[in-house]
Amino acid sequence: MRAFLLLLISALWLGAGAARAQQPTPTRVIEALYDQLSAFQVRRYQPDSGYQLLTLPSTFSGPELAALRLRERQLVRVDLVYSAYRFDPKFSQRQLNIDRLRNLDERLPGLLMDPAITWNLIEQTGCKTPDECQEYFHGFVLYIEKRYTKADAKAEIGRLTARLNATEKKIERIRAVRKSPGKPLACGYPHVEDKLRKLTKRIKKAYDCTQKDRRPRTVTFQAEVSRQGKVLSVRLPAVDSAGAAAPPCPAELTGAIAEGLAFTDGFLLGKQRLPFTMTGRLTLPLRPQQGFKVTGYYLADSLMRRYRVKLLRDGCQARQLRPGDATEEDPIPNPDPNVVTRVLERHPDWQKQVVVADVTGSMYPYTADLLIWLQLAAAGPEKTFVFFNDGDDLPDKQKRLGQTGGLYDVRSSDYARIKQRVIEAMSAGGGGDAPENDAEALLRAHQLAPEAQDIILVADNHTFPRDTKLLEGTKLPVKIILCGVTDHINPKYLALARRYGYSLHTLDTDLSKLSELPDNQITIIEGVRYQTTPGGFRRVSGRAE
Repeated sequence: MRAFLLLLISALWLGAGAARAQQPTPTRVIEALYDQLSAFQVRRYQPDSGYQLLTLPSTFSGPELAALRLRERQLVRVDLVYSAYRFDPKFSQRQLNIDRLRNLDERLPGLLMDPAITWNLIEQTGCKTPDECQEYFHGFVLYIEKRYTKADAKAEIGRLTARLNATEKKIERIRAVRKSPGKPLACGYPHVEDKLRKLTKRIKKAYDCTQKDRRPRTVTFQAEVSRQGKVLSVRLPAVDSAGAAAPPCPAELTGAIAEGLAFTDGFLLGKQRLPFTMTGRLTLPLRPQQGFKVTGYYLADSLMRRYRVKLLRDGCQARQLRPGDATEEDPIPNPDPNVVTRVLERHPDWQKQVVVADVTGSMYPYTADLLIWLQLAAAGPEKTFVFFNDGDDLPDKQKRLGQTGGLYDVRSSDYARIKQRVIEAMSAGGGGDAPENDAEALLRAHQLAPEAQDIILVADNHTFPRDTKLLEGTKLPVKIILCGVTDHINPKYLALARRYGYSLHTLDTDLSKLSELPDNQITIIEGVRYQTTPGGFRRVSGRAE
């Protein structure tokens, strides 16, 4: 029996076979399937938002079913809703529900085995008498995704572009403010005590080694000076600027500089004078008109960063930063972060070199989020992207497993080029069914970057890929960022991650060890109870109180 269940659930959840068979599902398969479906209780059923909803009473007729035209719609979820109240203790709700599923499957063969449809059994506990239960809905609630057209794709590109333009304006305003953070602070270079000509004479008097070696040479030096302006030490480089050896009598020269050089005070910063480093240049043999030159003044690196000191030719500038003030060097956060940005920022350890993204349907808010993150990310090596649109508007009947197409890859670090590739992918897509070709795109990304340590998949929680059968036998380092999670995580994505060892990430949650969970274990994820099964996961409660 266990082997049969494994075969059944593998085929159902992971996309084996054609999208919809044309023969009714055998009774024993429906019974085995029933025991693996998500099943939980609510006081009174309330449908989830974000979908078009259709209802079918449990006692539906053929004409009622035909009027819904389900074959023409993007059906992604079915809830079978019933009540817990039993007038007869011997009554079998399980058998009645199986009969209802069989009745639906006989009229729409293959519906139960469609890997893209999520099924839930939802029991209502709020009614306690037959009269009360008459007021409750009993039957099937059908969740329909919009079937996107070329016109929809064009409109989504417009919304994406508008979103990116608005965010880019916010970023520019942030950058403008950061150019001058905090408040201005007084800043001034030290003053040499004597004129440079007099200073040169004083150094020349104390240093006469060039009387023996009068070859012309330029010597650079560095002096450490106290806040009172007193030279504390002088250091010469091992070689001069031309690569020649140090000048004759280097100790005598550094002593002469220390003795002859003096400042009236330290480096001015705010209301205080600070010790500083001074660099200079001597031309030997020394001549009064051109022998000595100051080349720069510097503060300790910590002070330079703390007070945003800028050393200019004709003076210096500094600013006093308040707690929390950001600077030009600080990373700019996404002004309107969504799940993609939140997850990527939460994981600085990820390589983030390969990204696979669904750009179909209503995914544009998350596509924009990805592009904004990319624009704000620190410059780095080229990244590999694969954007997919499920077949370039190919009619559903012509889509073949692993050959659907609509894959747009680009390897680049240039934001504008990557953005253009996204728009190309969105423009070429549009129609077709809701389930996408995520697995085909993952395999393309692995082909382009076989050594990648991480493959990040940006996926839609509302729809499950039709082609996960392609992943059998693979070991890919996939990290799924699941978009559109509002009430609960789609159990099929939990099953996919558990089966292949992928990690799963939402706005607030990281799930990285699902494959280690044993069968039949209850676990709470984002307030919802799930149970592991031989085929993966099933939901067994609403949100935990």
